[in-house]
Amino acid sequence: MASRVPEEAAALNRISLLDPLVVRTWCAELKCTEHELRAAVYAVGSEPEQIRRYFDRGSETPEMVPG
Repeated sequence: MASRVPEEAAALNRISLLDPLVVRTWCAELKCTEHELRAAVYAVGSEPEQIRRYFDRGSETPEMVPG
């Protein structure tokens, strides 16, 4: 699948929260809100691969614990 991230942003290997276009593009790419993107960058840094892993963890379903 081709990435929709602007070439300038991809070339930097960082997600810049200063550029509204880059923020909107990454939010669309990651299917998240701006608030969620900002929280992810704060939690793990601005490297796209780390951000993708951060969101992948959230999609995992917890195992059922007998109780």
